[in-house]
Amino acid sequence: MTVRSHRREADNLHSYVTIFKALSDETRLRIFLLLGEGELCVCQIQVALAMPQTKISRHLTVLRHAGLVTARRDGLWMYYSRAESESPLLRVLTECLTSRLEADPDLMRSVVSDQRYASLSPEEIARMAKET
Repeated sequence: MTVRSHRREADNLHSYVTIFKALSDETRLRIFLLLGEGELCVCQIQVALAMPQTKISRHLTVLRHAGLVTARRDGLWMYYSRAESESPLLRVLTECLTSRLEADPDLMRSVVSDQRYASLSPEEIARMAKET
């Protein structure tokens, strides 16, 4: 085994470890599953999970560094969605894992704490946050 092939194998192993660590946290797994419904604003995730924005943002950072989610800015709002891995092996892993998890109706029911997130715009959610 050459040094280069050993380094490549170590990088592959590190990618898997990073993904498993990111998804081993309940909040991050809930966010990842929630994003299966499509792109969401941080404030929508905040309402869905009934958690403070700072905590949601911290978990989203871990998911982004693991390559599991992507972000885009639209004015004041940050929107997140699931990322598609560049690595075919990692893509197959996340697709298989996701399909298994999403097939469990009990698990999927436990993801969301407040269903209002889906019906409210980011502006309405921001207004609600200012009122509290």
